[in-house]
Amino acid sequence: MNEFIAILLQAVLVAAVPVCAAIIGNGIKALADYLAQKSESDEAKRFLVAVADAVSTAVTYTSQTYVDALKKSGEFTKENQEGALKVAIAKAKTLLTEEAIKYLEGAYGSLERYLEGRIEAEVRNQKMGVITLGKI
Repeated sequence: MNEFIAILLQAVLVAAVPVCAAIIGNGIKALADYLAQKSESDEAKRFLVAVADAVSTAVTYTSQTYVDALKKSGEFTKENQEGALKVAIAKAKTLLTEEAIKYLEGAYGSLERYLEGRIEAEVRNQKMGVITLGKI
């Protein structure tokens, strides 16, 4: 009986993850839109939206292509977590324009540290199923 419940819960979780990821992605984009409206310049608004979209996409990509397979095989170690972060940072960088990268480095210093913080926050939000701001 316990095995049946475990299998049932696993099936429900597998089905719920993509739905939650989509909802969270929309929430992150909405939050970026909100923050962009509060920014002082059009350039800053554009880059804040771009980085939020890049981070959300990078975390979802890394989860689907790297983390899920490792978790399924039981090989998701601390070292693999660090590897996943590197994959997400690299993916986020590829999604940003050179202009956005230069702006972010000028505004925040190290692009990698900035992206690391944003990615860690996004991963936590996706794990917790937190919707930061609903799309209106």
